[in-house]
Amino acid sequence: MSGNHSPTAIQTDGISIRRLGRDDLAEVERLAQLDSRRPPEGALLGVEIEGRLLAAISLTTGESMADPFSRTGELRALLELRAAQLRRRENRRGRPLHLPRPKARAALAGSPPGAPRWWLSPGRP
Repeated sequence: MSGNHSPTAIQTDGISIRRLGRDDLAEVERLAQLDSRRPPEGALLGVEIEGRLLAAISLTTGESMADPFSRTGELRALLELRAAQLRRRENRRGRPLHLPRPKARAALAGSPPGAPRWWLSPGRP
């Protein structure tokens, strides 16, 4: 991994979270092969322990990948949190916000099927 340190980089006790660049392409490809997938599209954020890339997330799509032979659940959670922070910061600067679309919507408790959705009517203030 390169020694790339930017304002988005965080480092604590051997764990480093940072944006991945062209110098990291070989490590991203290695990680994608381990996780049996293609590398995520767009700008990537990665988490390393002692210089070894163990997980990555796309800041564009929210898609992530991780080393299946390492305990990466907490690392993925850290990446998701940091990616959300960066998205909020970029949104405040007036840049377009790219978030993955929700997969499902929750139903309102107690609403019978087919009930009118008055809150969605165009005349509602």
